[in-house]
Amino acid sequence: MKLKFAVFLYVFYTVSCATLLSAETPNGDIIVESNGYGLSESDALLKAKREAVEIGIGTILYSQTEIKNFELQKDVILTKTVGSVKKYDILHQEKKPDNTFYLKIQAVVSLASIKADLAALKILLESMDKPRIMVVIKETNGQNAESAIIDYLADKEFGLIDITVVAALMKKNDQLIKRAAEGDQTAAAKIGASNGAEYILVGKVTKSLGSNALLKESGLVSGQATITAKVVNCSNGKIIASKSARSAAAHISEDVARDLAAGKAGKKLMDKELFEAIVTSFQDMVNNGIPLDVTIEQVANFKMQKALMHKVSNLSNVVSVNKRSFGKERLKLTVLYKGNADSFSEAVDGKSFQEKKLSVINIEGSRVVILVK
Repeated sequence: MKLKFAVFLYVFYTVSCATLLSAETPNGDIIVESNGYGLSESDALLKAKREAVEIGIGTILYSQTEIKNFELQKDVILTKTVGSVKKYDILHQEKKPDNTFYLKIQAVVSLASIKADLAALKILLESMDKPRIMVVIKETNGQNAESAIIDYLADKEFGLIDITVVAALMKKNDQLIKRAAEGDQTAAAKIGASNGAEYILVGKVTKSLGSNALLKESGLVSGQATITAKVVNCSNGKIIASKSARSAAAHISEDVARDLAAGKAGKKLMDKELFEAIVTSFQDMVNNGIPLDVTIEQVANFKMQKALMHKVSNLSNVVSVNKRSFGKERLKLTVLYKGNADSFSEAVDGKSFQEKKLSVINIEGSRVVILVK
């Protein structure tokens, strides 16, 4: 309820400067009326477009964290997203006595464009505490699909694990990597976690040659490639997205044709399928809670572990607490929390418990270790 109220306040504030005429058109656009003042007509038009985009951004921000990040980066974000105005009509224009210009426009703003825009995504990544992704794609005789995926994510300013680390792993060719490439999310999570990643994008490429009479006549061959990939949360082994894509490319060389097809398949995977699934999952976690892997040490008995679960459940912004295991004075929990590992740690660190205190002794990604002392 608080988040919805925050959204209402933000949109109300924005709408006070621009009028929303239609909540959303069938193709995901919105129509707004906005105003702009400037030293020239072009300057006034730019200001009106920025105002129109601002209401568009307001409709896709959900959490107080996102809104706060938007306010901090507002000028940069509006500059980068002004291209989300697909078209506009000038409703009124005039030159003021002080030689400034005023414009009122009706604009069509693309929400899809804003969501895909780097600046809008940056708000989400900041809210997620800039998670790092490791990309591991098994491809015979090449790394074309992997390179295309890494370039795509880097362009969106995702944090990435050094590709040299991945290359060294692939050379080992051990069973864990083979299992991960074949779809074993537990193996994938272990690889990612051991290399400092919060998420791992893992998959496999198959390459072949296709039959095309027209290409054959021109001296070209058709390379074919299919990629299947999934993104796994390294803290709990949960799959957050799983997609596949297929592509083709022509070249006089069979090897080059297959490699080009693999690169195209990697980009197509991100463009059409996987990227949107990743962003949607991240957005859901920001809005509804991020799963944290919480371990509490020196828990003496069953009664004490029940009391600790109750204590953690009552912390602000904790959505739910589930016990994974208890034994050898160690309690392991999955805590769904509206925030990140650092904010959860700040909330729990130093809290009194049965004449003792809870002390956070380690934070690594979405893993938190707490000591009862």
